[in-house]
Amino acid sequence: MVSSECTPYAKSGGLADVVASLSRQLGEMNFDVRILLPYYSFVEIKSSRQIFSGLKINMGFDEETVSLTETTLKGSNVKVYLLENKLFSERSGIYGNHGSHNYRDNYYRFALLSKTAFVLSQNLKWIPDIIHSHDWPTGLTAAYLNEYRKRDLFLDTLAVFTIHNTGYQGTFSKYDLHPIDLTWESVHSKKAGFKDQINFLRSGIENSSSVTTVSPGYAEEIKTRGQGHGLENPLIDKKESFTGILNGVDYSEWNPETDSLLEYNFSRNNLINKWKLKEILQKKSGLEINPAIALIGMVGRLVDQKGFGELCDNSSDSKKPGAIEEICRNREIQIIILGTGERWIEKKLVSLEKKLPNLKVFLEFDNSLAHLIEAGSDFFLMPSKYEPCGLNQIYSL
Repeated sequence: MVSSECTPYAKSGGLADVVASLSRQLGEMNFDVRILLPYYSFVEIKSSRQIFSGLKINMGFDEETVSLTETTLKGSNVKVYLLENKLFSERSGIYGNHGSHNYRDNYYRFALLSKTAFVLSQNLKWIPDIIHSHDWPTGLTAAYLNEYRKRDLFLDTLAVFTIHNTGYQGTFSKYDLHPIDLTWESVHSKKAGFKDQINFLRSGIENSSSVTTVSPGYAEEIKTRGQGHGLENPLIDKKESFTGILNGVDYSEWNPETDSLLEYNFSRNNLINKWKLKEILQKKSGLEINPAIALIGMVGRLVDQKGFGELCDNSSDSKKPGAIEEICRNREIQIIILGTGERWIEKKLVSLEKKLPNLKVFLEFDNSLAHLIEAGSDFFLMPSKYEPCGLNQIYSL
């Protein structure tokens, strides 16, 4: 598994949950599963060991030096390799300091992640049958695999690529190809033109043996005009090699009867502890502790796709309040929001929080708090414009 996110190490959305739970489940089925992801500055590991130091990765114009740290995914026998390099360890975020300000060199950062997968495998003397990459950050993995095959390496390895959201494609200048040691032909089947860009997601689709996405419904949806954000034809061209597989939930992690991140556990037959969790959540959020007030929770990326244009209102009409302000002022409710994302949304939510005593906003990644919000809330808010699958609905259910 090659991914930019994996719970509990780094998460901005459902991608992180899927990589962890899918790997754990495959491990239980006696497959030898290993995960490669960046060692971001904020990653916390209780038990680990460095297995390689000073590995050289040829990136065309330059050579990057990386180190690899090994740990084990909680509740499994799955090995996790964390790629240490200043491009990750000296940055504060995954893709940028804020969701609307991506790092300009993300093409290079994540190309390094994809290429390291092969150097790591060679040094481990462990050649995988399948290399499974996820979403645009690892969209070049299959392109690198094809280049290695030209050198009679990794000939028995197949590439699987999973699309988690076609709305995020990883587009960069075609001239950024030179520093990542790839040609246009190795990335895209279409001839490069004046306005053409590298599209990581399209590269993953075109170069992989098999492409999957997170639900059968979404697989059909993104093959229709407009819904695939311009990638409809490449997906149609994959034919039987493109499949929608419904995301699942790891019930060892999200079962309220056994969830280890909750102070109290509860079941459908005994809800007493749920009301205790609601009280804990209200207290932690600085909201009025009152079981009679409806508590609405929301966890996720703070981006327009999730409905924040309507919730916060980003129009030029400053007199028109967004849905959050309307609801908080006109209903006896409380709202708690957890997540990070676009700068304008974060600023707007902070501004609303200051004037609405029944709104609490946490601009952070906090897995324990996410579990508490899911367990302690009466309602879950998810006004997304579209959802490829939507893990939070399943968690709530």
